Amino acid sequence: MITLLENLKSYLPFTILNKHEFDRIESYAQIAYYPNETVLIDQDNIPQNLFIIIKGMVEVLDENDEQIDIYQTHDIFGGIEIIEDQPSSYSYIVTEELICFEISKALFLELCESNKAFKHYFFSSIVERIEMLKEKKEYASMSDLMIARLDASILHQGVVVDPNMPIVEALQRMDEEGASALLVQNDQGYGIVTDADFRNYILQKEEKSLETISQIQTYPAISIENGELLFNVLLVMTEHSIKHLPVLDEESNVAGVLELVDLLSFFSNQSHLITVQMERAKDLESVIDAAKRLDVMIGALHAKGVKSRYIAKLVSEINKKMYTKLFEMIIPRSWHDKCTLVLLGSEGRGSQILRTDQDNALIFEEGFMPKDAPSVTQRFIETLDEIGFPRCEGDIMMINPKWCKSIDMYKEDIYRWVEEPNYEHFMDMAIFFDSTPVAGKRELHTELVDYLFSKVEQMPSILMHFARAIETFESPLGLFSQFIHDKEHKHEIDIKKGALFALIHGVRSLSLEHKIRATNTTVRIKELNNSGFLSKEDATEMMEALEIFNTLRLHSQLQQLSKGEKMTNYISVTHIGKLERDLLKDAIKTVNKFKKMVSYHFHLSMVG
Repeated sequence: MITLLENLKSYLPFTILNKHEFDRIESYAQIAYYPNETVLIDQDNIPQNLFIIIKGMVEVLDENDEQIDIYQTHDIFGGIEIIEDQPSSYSYIVTEELICFEISKALFLELCESNKAFKHYFFSSIVERIEMLKEKKEYASMSDLMIARLDASILHQGVVVDPNMPIVEALQRMDEEGASALLVQNDQGYGIVTDADFRNYILQKEEKSLETISQIQTYPAISIENGELLFNVLLVMTEHSIKHLPVLDEESNVAGVLELVDLLSFFSNQSHLITVQMERAKDLESVIDAAKRLDVMIGALHAKGVKSRYIAKLVSEINKKMYTKLFEMIIPRSWHDKCTLVLLGSEGRGSQILRTDQDNALIFEEGFMPKDAPSVTQRFIETLDEIGFPRCEGDIMMINPKWCKSIDMYKEDIYRWVEEPNYEHFMDMAIFFDSTPVAGKRELHTELVDYLFSKVEQMPSILMHFARAIETFESPLGLFSQFIHDKEHKHEIDIKKGALFALIHGVRSLSLEHKIRATNTTVRIKELNNSGFLSKEDATEMMEALEIFNTLRLHSQLQQLSKGEKMTNYISVTHIGKLERDLLKDAIKTVNKFKKMVSYHFHLSMVG
C-alpha cells in the first residue's frame, strides 16, 4: 500500500501537500474494492469519503440515467460535495471492477483546512489546473523547453571587428580570442564571418582581390534579442541553416554569440542532425535517410511536453528543406525558373507532424508544359513513397494532371470554382487556398492567389456557400456534455471530423474573405484578431482548442505508430485522464461556439 501511495505524490492535487500532510494520508487512507454496479455515491447524499481510483471505471449519471462523466485511473471525485457539505447532484456507479483509495471525510476536511492550495484545487478552472501541471515532475522537461529563455550563461563572447580590418589580422584576432566567428560592425548593422567564409577567402582571394574583412562577411547577419525563448531560437537557426547566431541586447549591442552545438545540448532532439544531413545530401538515398529520422525527433519532443504547434513548425521547416532538395535533384534544371513546387493540405498549412499523405502540385508558367512531365512527376512521388509518405487517397498529387499544369489552366479552374459553384469546386478551392510554394518560381503561385482574391471580391456571395462546409459533420459532444460515439468506435471520437475540420474551414473561409495570405491556421487566427474581426479572448480560446486537438491526436497517433497500426484521427476518451477529457470538452464547446459565429456572419441559414 505504501508503494501505491508513493505513486500519488506525482499527481495533482497531492503534489501540493507537504510531508506532514502526506504522512497523515499514509496513516489513515484505506484501499477498497467494489464490484460492478456498486453505487459509491447516491444522488442526494453527501459522500463520506474522497475517492482516488487505482484501477477500474466509475460512471456519473443524472436523474434520467444519462451519462454525465467517466472517472478512471488517478481520477478523484467526491471532494467538492464534502467541502460544500452538499448532497451530490448525480449518482456515481462502478462500471468496471474498482480498486481505489478512500480518504475519510474528516481527514479530507482537515487537509483542506491546513492547506488552502489543496482545497483550492477542487474548485480550480481547467486553465488553472494546466498551470499546476507544469509543476509536476513529468512536466519538468516541458517547463524547461517552453519557459527557458536565452541568457548569457550559454553565450560565447562576441568578437567585434572594424569592416576595414585586413582579413589576416582579423583571423589572428579570432584565433587569439578562441572564437569560432567574428562580427563585423558596419554602419548599418552587423555582418558575420565564420570558418566557412575564411575557407572561401583562401580559395578566391586572388581571383576577387579580397583584402578586408567586410569583403567576405555575410551581411546582414541574422540575429536575435537576448531573452528570447530558446525554442524560438532553435526554429530560427533551423530555418536559416546557421550555426552561429549573434545575440543583441535592448540597445542592439552585441551580447554574445550563440553556437548551435550548445543549443542542441539543451534540446537533444536530432533536428540539427536531420537538417545538416538533408543539406549535405548528394543523392536521393541520403535525403530519404535524413527524412526517416523525423519520427524519432517528433516522439522525443512530444515526450518532453513541447506544444504540438511548435513541433509542427519545426517539422514544417525540415520538410520544406526536404522538398527543396528533392526539387533540385529530381526536377530538371531547365524547369526551375519556369515552374513552382507547391504543398497542399496539412503540409501547405504547416500543421502536419507525422506523415499522413502526399499533397503536392506543380504550376508551370504560361506556354511551358514539358512533354516528360509524367515521368518526372512519377519519380518525385515514388521518392516520397520511399520516405514513408502514403499517397493521397483523393489523388491530390502532381502525378494527377489536375495538379500539374500551366498557370493559365489553373486560372480557368479558379474561374469555374467561383462561377460554377458545387461541392467539388469548393473542395478544390479550399485545397488551393491552403497551398504554399516551396521551390522554383514562386511568383506563379502568388499570381494565382491574387487572381483567386480578385474573383471572390467580384462575387462575395460565393463565400456563403464556401463556408457552409462547416456544417458537414456533427459535433461529437451531445446533451449534458456527453461524448457521442459511432458503433464501430466505442469510446472513441474522430477529432478531425468532429472538431478540427469546422475550426480549420471556418478560419479558412474568414481568411479568404479578409484576403489573408498566411496558410497556417494559428497564424490566420492571429491575423483575424489583428484585423479586429476576432476578439483577443475568442482568438486565444480558438488557438488553445486547436492545440488540445492536435496534441491529443498526436499522442494517439504516436501510440498507433509504436504498435505498427495504421494512423487514424480517432482518439480514445477512456484512455485519457479526467483533466484531458475536460479540456477536450471545453475545446469542442469552443468550436461549437465558433461555428455559430461563422454561421451568423455568412448567413448560412439562408443558403439553399
